[in-house]
Amino acid sequence: MKITVLTGSSRKNGTSNYMADEFIRGAKESGHEIYRFDSAHADIKNCLGCNACGMGTKPCIHKDDFVELREHLLNSDVIVFVTPMYYFGMSSTLKKVIDRFYSIDSQLKNKQNKSVLISVQHAPASEVKEPLNNHYQAILSWLNMENAGIINAIGIENVEQLKTTSYPQMAYELGKNL
Repeated sequence: MKITVLTGSSRKNGTSNYMADEFIRGAKESGHEIYRFDSAHADIKNCLGCNACGMGTKPCIHKDDFVELREHLLNSDVIVFVTPMYYFGMSSTLKKVIDRFYSIDSQLKNKQNKSVLISVQHAPASEVKEPLNNHYQAILSWLNMENAGIINAIGIENVEQLKTTSYPQMAYELGKNL
């Protein structure tokens, strides 16, 4: 299976990237082909809503790192979103990538991929995750994707604390059992 993992943290050794690493480790052990795209360290322009792409009938006007990512997204069986929770939602760098899905909208809708959401939040309150999960579900509905799993790591301050919880094992198992 081909899996594209989209990460949204600018902290290379942060909590959400650690969760992405564990998911990838499990997926690789099961023989899946992984492409990881770190949105915070990529050259991604904002979608202009110019509609020059015709929602996937023509190429996007931007020539940036999305050109390479586009091919991986269109050839993937699973798209994994990994993000820290920022103000009840995903990071802006990951959202910028998702906004560019507009340029391949029709192709993604016809693929009926599976998808996974992995998030890490510092806040200990579980209700804080609901806006992000609702946004994720809306994306899945729009793109005709099937949810293959959600992990919301709640109340996590740093990687050392994260390692003392069951969340990394959950990410590993999710990757391994896709």
